[in-house]
Amino acid sequence: MLLAAALALPAAAQERGFLIVAKPHVPDPNFHRTVVLVAQTPEGAALGLIVNRPAAKSLAEVVPEDPKLARFTEPLHIGGPVEPVGLFAAFRAAEAPGDAFRAGEDLWIALAPRTVERLLHAPPAAVRFYVGYAGWAPGQLRGEIDRGDWWVLEADPDVVFRQDTRGLWEELARRAQSPTARSRPAAAGG
Repeated sequence: MLLAAALALPAAAQERGFLIVAKPHVPDPNFHRTVVLVAQTPEGAALGLIVNRPAAKSLAEVVPEDPKLARFTEPLHIGGPVEPVGLFAAFRAAEAPGDAFRAGEDLWIALAPRTVERLLHAPPAAVRFYVGYAGWAPGQLRGEIDRGDWWVLEADPDVVFRQDTRGLWEELARRAQSPTARSRPAAAGG
């Protein structure tokens, strides 16, 4: 499911992602108390990865027979309800090693299997792997933001790659409600 042209952002903002933080009343249980890194495709679709839902096992534990995966001992994360058996990634790099969606100056989301495979073979210093991702039908995320289901903040690599995500939702919910919150007004607008 994708969101085509629902987030009418200026051209410069479309090149960057943002974080959405679920408000306490968000109706979809898949997103209860979640923080999601969102990127846009060139066509204006929205997709994302839940950054505060670690799984119980690492990639090395899930596929122990593959020696190239032994170095991936950080827990996998549950990225969202779309393609829950697929492997996806968020990573930091000056350039993407294949097809990926820009979510910040040096922050990317990889959904393409070839790109994820390249990240497995030659991982950058900051990479996190996810099972599943989030996506929205045309107008759906725009409607959810307008309805008041999400707070919108600037994408922050320190948040995305935080080792211990316990308490992250609470922290960002407070930050989003602060009078000095650095939100993405353009993402919530038009």
